[in-house]
Amino acid sequence: MQEYSIIGSGPAGAAAAYMLSKNGYKVKVYEANKRLAMKPCGLGIPSVKDLPIKIQKQYIVQTINGVTMYVDDVIVLDKENFLEGYILDKENFLESLIIESGSELIKNSGFNPLKNSIKENGNIKEINSAIIAGGFAFYSGEKINAIQTIVSSKSLEGLKKLIIFFDTDIVGYYWIFPAGDEIEVGVGGYRNVEELTKLLNKFIENNEYLRGSKVISPIKGAEIAVGGVNLDFDYKFPKIGEAAGFVLPLTGEGIRPSLISGFEIANAMINGYDIKNHLSKLKITNSIKIQRKILERVKSMDRERRKELLSSMPAEVHAEVALGGMSKLKIIKALASRPDLALKLMNYMGD
Repeated sequence: MQEYSIIGSGPAGAAAAYMLSKNGYKVKVYEANKRLAMKPCGLGIPSVKDLPIKIQKQYIVQTINGVTMYVDDVIVLDKENFLEGYILDKENFLESLIIESGSELIKNSGFNPLKNSIKENGNIKEINSAIIAGGFAFYSGEKINAIQTIVSSKSLEGLKKLIIFFDTDIVGYYWIFPAGDEIEVGVGGYRNVEELTKLLNKFIENNEYLRGSKVISPIKGAEIAVGGVNLDFDYKFPKIGEAAGFVLPLTGEGIRPSLISGFEIANAMINGYDIKNHLSKLKITNSIKIQRKILERVKSMDRERRKELLSSMPAEVHAEVALGGMSKLKIIKALASRPDLALKLMNYMGD
């Protein structure tokens, strides 16, 4: 039986372990922390249509059916009953995915990429075949900072949509996501953690949705890989998930792209496909590539031009871009009355 080591138990590592184990491989998943899902994130999967793995009901904290989106406090998208998304119990979902597949999960086991060695039950051993799914720490491209906290808010009880405020100054956004009886509030963008912390506190204090809310957890943060997919592996072993840049750069959504990448690297290995070639042709890889081009163009603009571009997009375009669909046909149809804007976006999207 062929054995594989997977470094990291996030969405990508868990999906790869699930797929490989179900197809007869012996898999060990190594997690550096004592618990899974330690990275603070919004826990949102805004669309589950292209997920390769079904999420069981017990791991769904909240269903999501809509989005309200602002650009510098001007509403640009407000749709309900057009999404099928979830807020996820990420820790328990990932652990069940690994263990129930028959993979072995080993926690508190750090990986040394310089020596290709792993700590297992107090002993250091060299590994010969592995998949790197260790998240942003293994990503060599551009990253931004993101922080979040948890608040309680009676006015937002029963919230079933995502609320997003794009900020053209920081080229990022604030988010308000439902999480069962609580609300996750955060911000990510091109600022350091200290500046983001000040901005988040100000946002919580002044935002109309959050009036009367109470902060109930410390602010936590992490980096987010926004530089796009990088399949030129700089380690001996292939990388997937956020370690390879499987994150939508404009929204920071990483759970869904990482699950897909983990599933597909296993698919490539099982069927003898070239890994880089297979991953490069995925629809999600193309969506990330296009979003990265748009992000680069938006960053190069001054603030007024950013605001003009983002504010002038029809709601259907915002929805298509935010979900990573990036269908040129849908975008062209939505921009039928704005050929100038359609041409700009097509140029950003490239081939």
